[in-house]
Amino acid sequence: MGEAEQLEQEVDEFVGKKTDKSYRLLEEMLTKLLLELDSIETGGQDSVRQARKESVHRIQAILEKLERKGL
Repeated sequence: MGEAEQLEQEVDEFVGKKTDKSYRLLEEMLTKLLLELDSIETGGQDSVRQARKESVHRIQAILEKLERKGL
């Protein structure tokens, strides 16, 4: 989640449009994090599943924030 926090700071500082290179890079990095989380096996452990779920929701919220700023 450290990487997500760093990306969230960059999203907060972002000023521009969806067509900007920096927007596409941020979007790609956040999507990559989602894919990495998706590949994590929970092994039936509820704590791991819950942590992954919370992380996914957090990254999705960051992506939504980026989308709003890119309009």
